[in-house]
Amino acid sequence: MERYFLGGNTAYGFRSFYDSELARMDNVILMKGAPGTGKSTLIKSVGAECAKRGLDHEIWYCSGDPESADGIYVKALGAAVVDATSPHPCEAALPVIRERIVDMAAAMDRAAVLPAKKEITELINVKKRCYSRAYDKLKSAFCHYARSEEAYAKKADIVAVRRAAAAFALAETDCVSGGSQGRNAFSKAITPNGIVAFYDHLAGRRVYMLDGGEHAAHVFLAEAAKLIPGGTVLHHPLLPERVESVLWKGCALTADAGPFAAAADRIELEPGASEDGEELALSRAEIKAAVAELAEAKLAHAEIERLHAVGMDFSVTEGIARKVREMIFG
Repeated sequence: MERYFLGGNTAYGFRSFYDSELARMDNVILMKGAPGTGKSTLIKSVGAECAKRGLDHEIWYCSGDPESADGIYVKALGAAVVDATSPHPCEAALPVIRERIVDMAAAMDRAAVLPAKKEITELINVKKRCYSRAYDKLKSAFCHYARSEEAYAKKADIVAVRRAAAAFALAETDCVSGGSQGRNAFSKAITPNGIVAFYDHLAGRRVYMLDGGEHAAHVFLAEAAKLIPGGTVLHHPLLPERVESVLWKGCALTADAGPFAAAADRIELEPGASEDGEELALSRAEIKAAVAELAEAKLAHAEIERLHAVGMDFSVTEGIARKVREMIFG
């Protein structure tokens, strides 16, 4: 079992890989419904069933609340169950044939929730304001990060780093025509709990870890990702066009191996002294300020869930969950 984020809070706002990932599936359940209607609980119940049956699967977590699940991918069955509501709304491209929609709000009594309409509306507005401020701070973080990259580029031999990456890709994968399109996800996300990282994807793989500075690693990774065929590309949490890791055929190339760093094969790049450390520190400070805004948004979201729970009949929710499990497992 591996954990990823398919959506993230970035310098460009919320960025998602849901559409491209779901297009690969044969059987997709799209759950619609307000906060507190049991979507995450249902996803986790599917995960428990996968564990019981010994089926390999991925859990896709929420960058707005990393303790909440937004989706599950059951690899052997080519099936997925996802929260298809904002901020990652997903629509049915092949209704019934591939995607089926489940209405989680069917378990909610509108009359019981209606008295809280004004309070819920204000809480939704609080969330929007918090996210707007958070994204402004992440844009500022990007500006500092970009200035550090510029300082690195003036001092570094970029061509040499790219040449080393191409030599690595050729030696490790025997690629001759470049990489084919693979998968995309985040293993890290900027969340109300700070930057949360998962490293499950490195278990059982030969790990190559890049040493010598963050910007040098991203140049190396971007070049390698172009050449490694069919790899899974994991993206930078602040700047999703940057590559954080590449996975392929039992191997991983990464800028951060977490608990697997001690056993990793090291690839030495140019020293990190060529980066502008002050600008990187300012970037991290802006990310920290954004995290505080996301934490406030999470509190508002939790209060919305509490108000919605008043109108929920969770016996109906459990009936929906049983139906979804049948749609996945038969």
